[in-house]
Amino acid sequence: MKIITETEICERIKFSYKIGEESISVAHSPYSNEYDFVLCTLENIIANLSLKKTNDRLIIDLLQILSGITNPEKNEYQLFLNTVRFSEEKKHSALSGKRITEYQNPIIKEFVNSCLGEYWFKSDDVLCNYTAMRSFLIGLYCILMNDYEQYFSHIDLIADLDDELIEVKLFDAEAQIDIPIIMWHSTNKIESKYTLYKAEYSGLEDESILDLVSADVIEEEYYINDERFTIAPSILMKQYLSIIEREVNIIITLSGCGNPDGSHLNWYDMKNRVRKRGINIPFSSEKLYKILDVLYKYRNDGMHGQTITNSDYEELRRCKGYGLFKGLSVKKLELKGVVLHPTVDELQEIL
Repeated sequence: MKIITETEICERIKFSYKIGEESISVAHSPYSNEYDFVLCTLENIIANLSLKKTNDRLIIDLLQILSGITNPEKNEYQLFLNTVRFSEEKKHSALSGKRITEYQNPIIKEFVNSCLGEYWFKSDDVLCNYTAMRSFLIGLYCILMNDYEQYFSHIDLIADLDDELIEVKLFDAEAQIDIPIIMWHSTNKIESKYTLYKAEYSGLEDESILDLVSADVIEEEYYINDERFTIAPSILMKQYLSIIEREVNIIITLSGCGNPDGSHLNWYDMKNRVRKRGINIPFSSEKLYKILDVLYKYRNDGMHGQTITNSDYEELRRCKGYGLFKGLSVKKLELKGVVLHPTVDELQEIL
């Protein structure tokens, strides 16, 4: 097994690029050889993913170039050199120089496809996870810089807060591996889920996303995976219901159906307002008012100290399964007129 430490990762990235006021400079030249061309391309992508505003078209173009490198029949590097005013001697020198090896090719392909997948499978109601993409490509960059001459069966990427890559583990393979397995691990489950949920449920309030993440982590650890269920169902019930109450109240206000004085609606008034005004949410297989009706009993029981049983909690899980939180997020995006770029239509023009 090979390990790339946090210190090495920081040192590699520290000198890989520099962001100026008007341009980005990188450590490697694309004109030297194919190997440096790949490193140069990665440096440009990582630098662009570090900017506040992401140029998706540029990132996709560069990722597709890297994807082309893994297919020898495309002659991607030669096509690039043909666009440069080079003497035949210099072009020949570059093409004869250091190339991507058989060990590196499948690794590049899998890392790049993972990042392109952020765009291939994006819908109009989610954001791309740019921080994860950046860490993925930093991992690839460090692997290529070490120039290992062996195959690897799988690769573990370990991330800390804000998806910051802190370690890469590469597990040896005795023979050639067409598709190495890449696994993402986080030192903090709540932080890792929070980053994912910010992309998936971007319409929800920040406090709702954090509450949802912590509830889901507890549910997964102590309810689904632990038959003893050491956490009382009432704790999770209260947390999920508080998220729903907060978000539905905001949706009612955004729909122009809130109280004139802007005051908060209690659950009883909230569910009736939703029913009377015909407010529904996308992605849900059930009417919103029916979900609120089902959960009303548990909202009151929980607030007044009544016991919440496991069967009661299963009712909540059933309502969650209707796509409740996804629907609440998308409904708010629609009401606010928020467009999450790049849209599917925009991506169809690029990809």
